[in-house]
Amino acid sequence: METSEKIIIRSYVADLFTSQISYLENQIEGIVYDGNIEFLHHTRVMSRRIRNTLTVFSPFIGKKTSKRWFISFKKLTKSLTKERDLDVQIAFLEKEISNISEQKYLTGLQRLLLRKQQLREKKQNGVKQSILNFEKEKTLTEIQLFIDNNPFDTESFSLPNELKRLSYLEIEKLTKICFSYVPFITSPDNTEALHSLRIAMKNLRYTTELFNPIYPQLDSFISTMKKFQDDLGEIHDYDVWLTDLDSFLDEEKQRINKFYGQAGPFNFIKPGITYLIDEIKNRKIKIHEKFLERWNEQFQNQFWSNLRIIFENFDN
Repeated sequence: METSEKIIIRSYVADLFTSQISYLENQIEGIVYDGNIEFLHHTRVMSRRIRNTLTVFSPFIGKKTSKRWFISFKKLTKSLTKERDLDVQIAFLEKEISNISEQKYLTGLQRLLLRKQQLREKKQNGVKQSILNFEKEKTLTEIQLFIDNNPFDTESFSLPNELKRLSYLEIEKLTKICFSYVPFITSPDNTEALHSLRIAMKNLRYTTELFNPIYPQLDSFISTMKKFQDDLGEIHDYDVWLTDLDSFLDEEKQRINKFYGQAGPFNFIKPGITYLIDEIKNRKIKIHEKFLERWNEQFQNQFWSNLRIIFENFDN
């Protein structure tokens, strides 16, 4: 038989799902009928947020059910990731090209943009198919049924100790994961560690947001986490670019050699790409310095200690 605390927590989860699912459905509709790239971005972000909800509250939803829903959302997120990454890169290149006047750089950048646009066009049908596949699984219908069966009443809601304890354990666990990468963050060359910290910070932020309704003082902490995440995300984007640009140089040289029977025309392409590589390396160094400055400042301001204090008195 379920305890009263478990029933209350299930209703709390249902309330979280209510806003999450409503938002996700609006974004999916935007992908299908509008095509604006922001709908795709917001769909991916919300699908990740819902996965955090499922992970944290799995014992109250049902482990098998949570796992099935989690897999469904993970497939949706993964299926849209490459398209979103291409959209970001295309927008980045369009901005770069608009700010460059030297023809020796424009030729290579315009060729790179063309290749990215061609690849994005090939994947367009895959986006709508991914949405169709997700809708066929009826995951949102099942979650709506969970919401209907666990109505949330704001006026009668009383914060259970079990929910406070859960919040403490989750934030404590995720904070420790973040700090496991801290020894490696001082160098921008520690690509894997910075990428892992980005993911860990994202999970910490999304999980912290789950408890924001019961701890309104978390607003400022969530805002700081987002800044950390944005800095680390920009560093990661630059790392992806550097890998992509090396591959592009090799692939484009082979294309030109195959088409012309010699690699001479490649010399018109290369200057723009080498320029962009140097530019991205410099920008990566600057954003890494900005991230370190922000991190050290918040550490000195007792950010992490103050975050812990909010959650630690779960027995009171």
